[in-house]
Amino acid sequence: MPSSPTPVPQIPPEVVRYMKGATAQSRQFDFLIGDWDVVTTRFKDDGTALFQYKAKWEAKYVNDGRMIIDDFRACGPSGEAISSFVTLRTYSETTQRWEMQGLAALQPAAATEWYGVWQDGEMLLDACGKNADGKTIRNKIRFFEIQKDRFAWSSKTSRDEGISWVLTASLVAVRTPS
Repeated sequence: MPSSPTPVPQIPPEVVRYMKGATAQSRQFDFLIGDWDVVTTRFKDDGTALFQYKAKWEAKYVNDGRMIIDDFRACGPSGEAISSFVTLRTYSETTQRWEMQGLAALQPAAATEWYGVWQDGEMLLDACGKNADGKTIRNKIRFFEIQKDRFAWSSKTSRDEGISWVLTASLVAVRTPS
């Protein structure tokens, strides 16, 4: 009796997608790639400025352009880094959106769902997580006024399931001269 040929293994769809390389959508964060000097304003709940500080923001592609890693470092009065927040970003063809995870140095990791879409020349991000008291916090981040050497960013927070929103921070980033 002749033996039947060994079936050719099928490559899983997620492996096929990976093998194709970075998608066109993976370039939507191109504007963020590089080194940035940042001026950030934090706001009180009533919308008035609480304080302003400078920061450095560095972003680069990793994994052959399939992901972006960026490090936002707030600076003290004499320019020293006083905090760091690192974000890993990737575009998911399956969900048709950006999937992100962030972690602040020396801080507890918070379980946060964080997603984004490119719409009308802006990057719009939504996050939902829990604060230290276990209460749900929603956040909307907007990258806008995007140009080759600068962009603006704002962050709004809701503590009532999205009924009301408060501006918590804004920034302007200017590309660091080479």
